[in-house]
Amino acid sequence: MSQLNLLIEKAASIAGSEYKLAQMLGMQQPTITAWKTGKRPCSAPDRAALADVAGENAAEAAVEAVIEGINLETPKGQRAKDALMRALENIRKL
Repeated sequence: MSQLNLLIEKAASIAGSEYKLAQMLGMQQPTITAWKTGKRPCSAPDRAALADVAGENAAEAAVEAVIEGINLETPKGQRAKDALMRALENIRKL
């Protein structure tokens, strides 16, 4: 199961259901389903909000979302990923 899906499952469990989680986040439940199935990307702010509900590190979740969205086919994208991976390691040490 992906990190995003684990985060959704934990947040939904705490909220009581995916429907209640969606209400807490101010969105419709089908958006959460679309995230889980990969039909829609989960933005960094949304990932941070999920992490907050789940009691996880919001900064770590947001950086993971940004890393997932980077185009790795360019030198700039690869450099950005490398820099953010180092930042993520520092966040995890906190």
